[in-house]
Order: sequence, then structure tokens, then C-alpha cells
Amino acid sequence: MRTARVLPLLLCWCLVGLIAVVAVAAAPPPTQLCGVCGPSVANDAEVAGATDHGTLDVYVDETGNSLWHARIPVTDSAAERYRSNESALEAAVDDAWAHSHAADGDVRAVEATVEDDTVVVNYTVDDVARRGVGDSWIIDYFATGTSSTRYELAAERLTIHTPDGTVITNRLPAADVDGNEATWTNENDGARDRGFDDQTYVTYGEGGLLGTASGYATIAHVTGPPALACGLAIGAVPGALIGLLGIVIGRSSRGSAVVERVTSRLGLERPTVDAATLERLLVAVGIGGAIGFLAYGAVATDRVFPPAAVVLSSLGVGYALLGLAAARIGPRLETRGLFVLAVFATLVAAAYTRALAGGVVYALPLLFGVATALFLPIGHAFERDRRPVALLGAAALVPSAVGALVYPASPIGVWTVLVGMLVFLPWVAVVGIFGYPLALLGRTLAAADG
Repeated sequence: MRTARVLPLLLCWCLVGLIAVVAVAAAPPPTQLCGVCGPSVANDAEVAGATDHGTLDVYVDETGNSLWHARIPVTDSAAERYRSNESALEAAVDDAWAHSHAADGDVRAVEATVEDDTVVVNYTVDDVARRGVGDSWIIDYFATGTSSTRYELAAERLTIHTPDGTVITNRLPAADVDGNEATWTNENDGARDRGFDDQTYVTYGEGGLLGTASGYATIAHVTGPPALACGLAIGAVPGALIGLLGIVIGRSSRGSAVVERVTSRLGLERPTVDAATLERLLVAVGIGGAIGFLAYGAVATDRVFPPAAVVLSSLGVGYALLGLAAARIGPRLETRGLFVLAVFATLVAAAYTRALAGGVVYALPLLFGVATALFLPIGHAFERDRRPVALLGAAALVPSAVGALVYPASPIGVWTVLVGMLVFLPWVAVVGIFGYPLALLGRTLAAADG
């Protein structure tokens, strides 16, 4: 590549890197979850005589208000002094408040006492929870939206207690959930050890399937509109590129002279291979990728089924299944049948991931797997002189869906679109590379069927 072409690219990446460094440097210090459990990254203050960071329990009542109960162990001499001098205790607690903490500005009714060798600080915070869908409630007090707030635990342990008789109904990956208690622990003295997320939502209510469904419906009701707007902004350019790829590949050597010239330069002429050859290609690539990713992940991580390797392996399984099934039963299917087959192969890949890795299925590779699989019915439809607007639209909306799930509260702006394009551009290339053989197979099946 000539230097004149390389230099602008290097300058672009340097600019993006510089912006990232400046953004990190300009970010505000972390917000301490416990107001008096310092010291921490953002706060050097602590209760004089403290021997540890202490713990914090947040008790939510039936009306959505809360009591925050902090316990900080202190030395024997400090405990004796605070026990005999209430003014000294009040002054020590006043001096210990973090410069920036989660309940800053909302703290009410502060009360400090001494129990054995522990300073106990109680304070109330109103309206940390509100009613959601049905009988469900949601604690959205810790969700920061598009602000740049980031949390640090500081305390040795944080436990959120929902009202008696309720259970927590949503999954909290960084917490240990037991009935109506969710606990985040600081296991290695790191201020942000367990990653208390800045978009933490806790839903609670009745247990069982209905309670869980109501909890997640509540989260969707709260986060849905801003997540949708964010996803559309982030996925606009990558989605347009995927849609354009679908049109170019699906209409190879068909239609206008402009399309013919573009596709011929890209080497996308009308396929000359039969369905059996494409089947062998797709199955070989899929099985090779499935086995290869698992083997590499096992060697690199010393784990039998590392989640990231399992996810990529599942895409290979779905790809092989799609090629095998389409070549065998595809001639009996129309475009709608191939669409159902594409969705089925994706669901098999998701089940494969869950069976080997457990937990939730990763949204980003799964959804881009859907976009790739849709090239099979897209190619079939174009060969039949149809316009698969719905299929192209579904494939083009994949980056927006991923953006809404992965970045639900990112600020919307020019840089959001730019960063989203840079993050998703490799996936767009993957969709084009692996979607092309599927489109060829779809076109081949349609041509053979007359």
C-alpha cells in the first residue's frame, strides 16, 4: 500500500486514540457507594481510628424509601473515646464523608452510634425504588443513565435488602442473590473488585415465572425507549453497510449496469458451483471453526470450555448446520422456509453456547450470526426476482439491536456514531465474508428449482 494511502489511516487512528485518552483523563473520579466507608480511590477521608473499610446494608421498605446502615470497625481506644464523647463521634463521621458518594444530596436523618468496637452510621434516602409492571418494583436509584458516573465499592461488602416477603426477580451478574438480598463483595481489597455497574437495576416482587416476567418487563419499560434511541444511533452506519452488502451480493450479475460493474470488480459474478459443492464448503468451514475455536480457547485459557471460545464455536456449528440442511432440504423450501431454517440454525447455536458455557447467551455474536444466516433467503429471493425488503431490513437492524443491548445508556452524538461504526465494522466484514457463500447457495437453489 502506498504511503499516501496509509498516512491518512494512521492519522485517523491516532486521533481516535487521542480522543479516548483525553476522555479517560477527563472523566470524574469514581463515586463511592458507601458514604463513610473510605478511604478509596476518590476519597482519602475515613472515620478516625478505623481498622477496615466496613460494610454497607441498604434496606428498602414497602414504599420505596430506604435505610442505609454502615458499620466501620475501629480501634478499642477510638471506640472508647466515641462512646464517652458524642461530639467527637459526630465530628469523626462528618469528616469521613466521601467527596462524591452514591446518595450525595439525598442523605437524610444521619445517626451515629457505637456498638462494641464498631461505629454504626444510619441514614435514610427516599425514593430509591418505584412500582413497575404488575406487582413488580424496581430499584433504579443506582442507574446513572448517560452520565459519566462510575462506582467504586469501597466497603468490604454491600448488600441491598428488598422488603420482607419479596424476592429479587432479575439476574445481577456481579452479585450473589439470595431471596430478597443481593450482595456485592470486595474480595481482594480492590475498590471496584466486583464491578458494581453504573446501570444497576434491581427488580423485586413475587417469585416464580410470573414475578420474573414482570421484573424484566419493568426493566424493559424503564430502559426501552432510551436504549432504542441509542441503538439506532450506534447501529445506523453499520446497519446500512449490512443492508448494502445484502443488495450487492444478492443482486450479483442482476439488475443495473452499475451493480454489474461493482459486483464484477468484487468477483461476485453469478455462481458456477452446484449446491453439493457449496454444502461441502460450508460444512468444512463450520466444523473447522467450531473445533478450532474450542481447541485454541482450551490451550489459551487452560479451561475446557471457555465462554468466548464456545460462543465463536457455536457460530461454526450453526454455519455447518445451515449449509448441510439447506443443501439437503432447501430445494423443497421457498424463501420463507429458508428464513425459518436460518432462525433455527441460530437457535441451535444459542443452545450449544448455553449447554457448554452456561449462563446467558452472548448477544453480539448471536445477533450477527442471525444477520449472516439471513443471506441464505436473501440470495434465494433475489434469484426469484423478488425484493426481500423485510429480510434486508432485519439484517440491517442487527447492529442497532446489539447497540441497544450492549450500550443501553450511551450518550447520542457524532462520536457515538463514529465509535459504533469502528466497533462494529469488523463484524460487518465477517457478515459479508461468511454471508456470501450462503447467498450463493440460496441463489443456486432458486435457479435449480426454476
